[in-house]
Amino acid sequence: MKQLLLTLLTLALLIELVLTILCFVVPHTALELFGMPYNEATHFLGYIIAWFCLLVTVYIAYIMYLLYRNHNHYTIPLYILSIWWLGLGIGIYIVFGKADNLLLDTAKGALLILVQLAYAKQAKAT
Repeated sequence: MKQLLLTLLTLALLIELVLTILCFVVPHTALELFGMPYNEATHFLGYIIAWFCLLVTVYIAYIMYLLYRNHNHYTIPLYILSIWWLGLGIGIYIVFGKADNLLLDTAKGALLILVQLAYAKQAKAT
């Protein structure tokens, strides 16, 4: 179960890393991916999104480090990340009607919570 959790976090890390690089290197493509036109007014927003994606990428790497090293303190950051993704996906869907965010972000958050709960139950049983 730990390996599955690390695999899911690796996949999430790769997705966020690609978004981060995309936002820094080609912000016009990243903004268009998010459904925003690229112009002088949104250029600043693209820069902020890039740094925010970098923060999430580093946060995922930190959780993976804690989990890999068997620190018990990884659960709270993992739950924070998972709940944030759930809220992000649901919020974007409700406000903007974008189902792709609902599927991607909410699925990542829900899957991480479910696997973490299964891993905790398995660890408690042994």
